[in-house]
Amino acid sequence: MSAPTPDKKTFTGSCHCGFIKYKAALPATDTPAATRCNCTVCLKQGFTALRLTPDDFTLISPASLSEVKDYQMRSKDVHKYFCDKCGIHVIGAGKYEYEGAVHEFFSLNILTLNQPQEGLDLSNFKIQYWDGRNDNWRGGMKDVPWPGGCI
Repeated sequence: MSAPTPDKKTFTGSCHCGFIKYKAALPATDTPAATRCNCTVCLKQGFTALRLTPDDFTLISPASLSEVKDYQMRSKDVHKYFCDKCGIHVIGAGKYEYEGAVHEFFSLNILTLNQPQEGLDLSNFKIQYWDGRNDNWRGGMKDVPWPGGCI
């Protein structure tokens, strides 16, 4: 994990049963932002994504992501890591191509951040919404869910 800075604060999180435990350095802001997508995978998982760099994430247990179940969607380049004991999806990672460029990503499901935690209140997150169900990435993010999405 990268060294703490004034613009980031470290929090803990886990799946429901505690098999997957981690620390994550999040931006220090009063109104952090996260996203939701209305594609069938994200919607059914309830995945609420916060993009991080892998350096801002430390897996405490198990020893490595190779010990965590990995659901691969569409291609072998997009990974959704989840606990095979309690079923909670914790991390999304991988790469995708958009408009001819390859983009790498690492996303934390904010719903797995432990609550309560000093300095962290999930109700303060500003949620923005993607229209992944229709591959409408050019539509950008909206402040309200796209059709078929969930608040």
